[in-house]
Amino acid sequence: MIRNFVFDLGRVLLDWEPYEYMLKVFPKSVADEINEKIFESKDWWLMDKGIFSEEQLWEKKLKELPHLSEYIVHMKEKVPQLLIPIEENVKILPKLKQKGFKLYVLSNFSEKNFELVYSKYDFFKFFDGMVISSHVKLAKPEKEIYLELIKRYNLVPKDSLFIDDKLENIQTARMLGFECIHLTDHRNLTEKLKDLLGENFVDELKD
Repeated sequence: MIRNFVFDLGRVLLDWEPYEYMLKVFPKSVADEINEKIFESKDWWLMDKGIFSEEQLWEKKLKELPHLSEYIVHMKEKVPQLLIPIEENVKILPKLKQKGFKLYVLSNFSEKNFELVYSKYDFFKFFDGMVISSHVKLAKPEKEIYLELIKRYNLVPKDSLFIDDKLENIQTARMLGFECIHLTDHRNLTEKLKDLLGENFVDELKD
């Protein structure tokens, strides 16, 4: 029986589509290169893990990609503005709380950007606990960050539903015994919940 919901943040509760934004304002070749060499790079993951700061990340990329400097500076300033709530998903949080579920966050997030969204958006008040990668120097899909969540909040994986947009993160969670929703499109959360928990469950969340 599901007693706990464990949410990723980016592309689940917070919009995070830097590539789509860049396609609107940069030449496609620029968007492709920045996406590959910054947003999808191991360096970004290491920043989320807390190995180095946002400032160190951007300085490193400006040195590595001087031909893209004006675009990189633009994105450095723009990133915080791209992190906005996905309202249709956020609005189910208080309803889950009312039904007696415990709610948790397990997310890869850099320290500065997490502090920004945490102070800006009030939906975080619905959570019973959070494990943020940069705070613990661990990051998904490493199993250790899941074990930190389990230990810190005494979670039983088989009683917990983990929701994430990345397949590799889902695979680790499944290996550890979590029920999972692989959310490839944030607009499908209620449909995925319906498939797993039944139509009546989702109808009650809409009331």
